[in-house]
Amino acid sequence: MLVRAKILPLLLMIWSFAPMYVYANVANVKDYGVRGQLFDIAEESIIEEIMNKLKLAEKDGTLDKLNEEFVAKVKAKVLRPNPVAGITKAKKNRSWTYDPTFTQGETLTDDKGRVIVAAGTKINALDKLKWGEPLIFIDGDDEDQIKWVKSQVGKIVLTSGAPMEVADLLKRPVFFDQGGMLCHRFKIEAVPAVIEQENKLLKVSEVKV
Repeated sequence: MLVRAKILPLLLMIWSFAPMYVYANVANVKDYGVRGQLFDIAEESIIEEIMNKLKLAEKDGTLDKLNEEFVAKVKAKVLRPNPVAGITKAKKNRSWTYDPTFTQGETLTDDKGRVIVAAGTKINALDKLKWGEPLIFIDGDDEDQIKWVKSQVGKIVLTSGAPMEVADLLKRPVFFDQGGMLCHRFKIEAVPAVIEQENKLLKVSEVKV
């Protein structure tokens, strides 16, 4: 109680001087008036700038031209996607296996802390699912590979060429390995190549034709 009694007057004294200090400084502030020329801020918003440019482009026909070019580029990409980089024609037969087993890195739990999947758990989708038909990778611009794939059973995946043209030629559905995702995943370097199930593994083969 004695300590509080000593602190309270001190706080009151500091509080009483604080406003005086502030007001004293405010009282010393001087108005020096306006010096130099002032300009209004008149910056155009980026949205307005874009809309104005679009209106001008529409008037002079530039917008229609850009739209036509865009449609043409998209159509060209659909009809003939970019070839998968680094894929060559197979000069020899070679094969290897790919293990699709996934190992869980961290333990997964539910909101109550119960373990759903423990760390280190190995999961192989082929334990429950079947791969199905083989995937057959070919260069759609290579006549030899087109002739060869006619006698093969499986889903055709192009690494180069025009999917719609090849599908019409073979009378079969044709897919394209966009960006080389499958080739990179399965380490395919040359085509024709085939991916098929072999027990709990996937067998990848490059075939010389």
